[in-house]
Amino acid sequence: MTPPRPRVAIDAHTLGRRATGNETYARGLLSGLVQRTDVEPIALVDREAELPDWLVGHHARLRHRRAAFRLLSELSTARRRWSADLLHVQYVRPPWSDLPIVTTIHDISFEHFPRLFTTRTRLRMRLTIPWSARHSRLVLTGSRHAAADLVDTYRLPADRVVVTPYAAAPDFRRLPADEVARRLARFDLPPAYLLCVGNLQPRKNLRRLIEAYADLPHDLRPALVVVGQAAWLYDEVDAAVGHHGLADATHFTGFVTTEELVALYCGASAFAYPSLYEGFGLPVLEAMACGVPTLTSTSSSLPEVAGDAALLVDPESVDAIRAGLERLFGDAALRARLTDAGPARAAQFSWERCAADTAAAYRLALAW
Repeated sequence: MTPPRPRVAIDAHTLGRRATGNETYARGLLSGLVQRTDVEPIALVDREAELPDWLVGHHARLRHRRAAFRLLSELSTARRRWSADLLHVQYVRPPWSDLPIVTTIHDISFEHFPRLFTTRTRLRMRLTIPWSARHSRLVLTGSRHAAADLVDTYRLPADRVVVTPYAAAPDFRRLPADEVARRLARFDLPPAYLLCVGNLQPRKNLRRLIEAYADLPHDLRPALVVVGQAAWLYDEVDAAVGHHGLADATHFTGFVTTEELVALYCGASAFAYPSLYEGFGLPVLEAMACGVPTLTSTSSSLPEVAGDAALLVDPESVDAIRAGLERLFGDAALRARLTDAGPARAAQFSWERCAADTAAAYRLALAW
């Protein structure tokens, strides 16, 4: 029997770890769940994680930072430890559990682009993620494309995969120019720049973006600002910058705070995200919410997220990316349309809706 107000233990160890998309998802989902009266979320966080005020009282501290210890000695006994009715994890579930489990799997790009991952990472994912998908009560994901991919690749029953679309946080919005300048003072950026956001890894397709950018006419080529931490196999990015003589024109910021990221979006002349594969593509939604003209891919979930509020290009064609950038910088009418369409499109997504869809999935999982 489903509890009237289920107590759900949610693995939120990514909070405070600069885990980018995984952390953004955990924070956004929890921000919606704590407002609801039909579910009692317990965020399982690191011992030393700093928490937002709204999460205090809705959390428990984990003892272990290492994944193996967390999965085997803590998450596997969530009912006994936290009196939970359900356990919610991202990507990998514990090998055994005293509770039913819901697993969020954002994407399975490693199945389709194995060469873009290190051997160690690819093997770890192939050992854990398919098994977790097949042995969870329900699998959640952010887009219809990602859901269909999970069903087709892992032969999952369609009714066991639930789409809970993600959102840009309320922080992502248009800002006055003086506020943008204040937040960006430490970066010493030129007044015009093309922005790209994402961890430095091959799936983000930065090498092709840099090649396309290098071929732009000089009068249509602002500076290039790349936001994101080095992840894996990122040497090709440095090599492309060096090969095209773009060291002076390219700025790598590394990790930035949310306050700085919002300002970087708002100050950009355009935003480019020609990723090869995304389960959702949060940076596209964030950029559109800030009103920056956006270019993204025709592949995977990105058209589903962008709608008609971004310019779509073939991410595997340098010529297509270059032509898209030329249109973005050279067509004033297109830029004006995308600037207006972006915030309206982003407003169709919210973490409150994601939380409502997720709470419904919890009830469904407990009813089985």
